[in-house]
Parts: sequence; structure tokens; C-alpha cells
Amino acid sequence: MICELCEKNQATIVYTHIVDNEKKTVHICGFCASKEKGGDAQKTPSADMTAKMKVALGSIKEGGNAASSACPQCGLTYEEFKKGGRFGCHLCYTAFAGQLERLLECIHGATNHNGKELVEVSADSTPEDELAHLREELQTAVAAEAFEKAAELRDHIAELEKEIERAS
Repeated sequence: MICELCEKNQATIVYTHIVDNEKKTVHICGFCASKEKGGDAQKTPSADMTAKMKVALGSIKEGGNAASSACPQCGLTYEEFKKGGRFGCHLCYTAFAGQLERLLECIHGATNHNGKELVEVSADSTPEDELAHLREELQTAVAAEAFEKAAELRDHIAELEKEIERAS
């Protein structure tokens, strides 16, 4: 997430401001947090920086007003989603897109998937090919000490071997 004050550096500090039971959060970088009027770095924000953070908190766009926004289909509000943790319908994802983007970025550190990709098995693969693939996965699981996954793979391999025997 990018610093909301300088809009240049990666944010490493979360500053939460609560006034009259209204909570707002600003994500700031270490440079902005340690900036002092004279340029000396300190571990706590200066009064000037605190004032800037309050201004930033007031100007943060929440992707629509989080308190008053509601799904047009089911009427679920974002506050109700926060309490229950579940959406009411498929349109809630688009109704709360702005809030979800911020939430996902806080949870995962990014809004784009950077992990493993889906491996698709081709339609014309044989049971023997699948068996070889499962054995490789089993070796990887054992090497990673993922024994529950290894046990599942072992059982799946045994079932597949029985099917291949019956077919022969």
C-alpha cells in the first residue's frame, strides 16, 4: 500500500484516529512518520505530522460513504457486512468494491494475485499420467512435511491404482 501522505513510498505504519466513536485509518511510510519540521528523524510523528495526518484522515475516500452505502439488490450495509462477515448477494461485491479493495490490501498486502497459478490437467491425459503427477505431488508434500496432504495423496493414488487394475 502506498503512503497516503506523500503518495510515493510504501506504507509501513497504520495510524488510527478515533473521534466521537468514528474511526479513520491512515497508512503512512516510515519517512513521513519520522519527519520533523527541521528534518531530524524521530520515532514518533511530530505535531506538524500529526496535523497532516488529521487532514489526510479527513480527506480519505472510503470508496463511497461506508456508513451509508448499501447494496442495491439486498440492502445490506457495509457495517452489517463488517459485523457478520458475509455478503447478502453477488452484487455486494460491486457495491462495496472500494471498501473491499482497502480491506484486501490490509489483509494480503496487495490487491493483485501474485501466487501460484491454476494447473490444468489436459483432457486427453491418461490415468497413468495422472498417477505419475500424483506421485510427484506426494514426494513434494512429504519433503515439505505436509503429512495430511501426503496422506490424502496416498489414498488418492491407491484408489487410482485400483481403477487402473480393474481397467486392465
